[in-house]
Amino acid sequence: RDIGVTGVQTCALPIYSLGQSIQPTGSGKTICMIADTLRLFESNVPQTVVVVAPRIGLAIQLCSEFMEHVIDANVLHVHSGKNHYENTTNPNVIVAHSTESKKQNRHLLIFTTYNSLHKVEESGIDVDTIYFDEAHHSVKKSFFGPTKFFSQNAKRCYFFTATPKHSHTASKPGMNWSDRKSTRLNSSHANISYAVFCLKKK
Repeated sequence: RDIGVTGVQTCALPIYSLGQSIQPTGSGKTICMIADTLRLFESNVPQTVVVVAPRIGLAIQLCSEFMEHVIDANVLHVHSGKNHYENTTNPNVIVAHSTESKKQNRHLLIFTTYNSLHKVEESGIDVDTIYFDEAHHSVKKSFFGPTKFFSQNAKRCYFFTATPKHSHTASKPGMNWSDRKSTRLNSSHANISYAVFCLKKK
């Protein structure tokens, strides 16, 4: 199904396994995540993809948008909100869903919040790809531990935001990265400049 994403919008994600995408509001960050997930889910090997949002309502909304296009995946919500998919904050339940998905040879999509991301970390499951939406929230002191963990341990990790939060002191976390590669997005609506800051190539 054509979801309206341009090749330029997703070109950096298959190249780099860790980075951040700075795009203005409404420029298609969610579509980039969905398109990348669809590409991953073409694999015959079950993939675990985690989507992190700052609020429960947004996690549920992102799930709804993803599931308009993703049809072959198990879904789990890790937060205290309610929706028609199973939700939990119990690391053992997260492990059970991961194990069952692999037994079924099915991909697993996990939608969580910054507040509950540590529960995914505590579960110890392998995460193939993680997307941080509104990633300027990730540098908050109470969220930085799980964020750092997955940036180092997930196979692929991407931060999406329109308003990056940088730090000019070593004592305060910020979205500052060591290498920079600029990319220009060309969409039917506008020409959007953003940067992908890369720590490691595949």
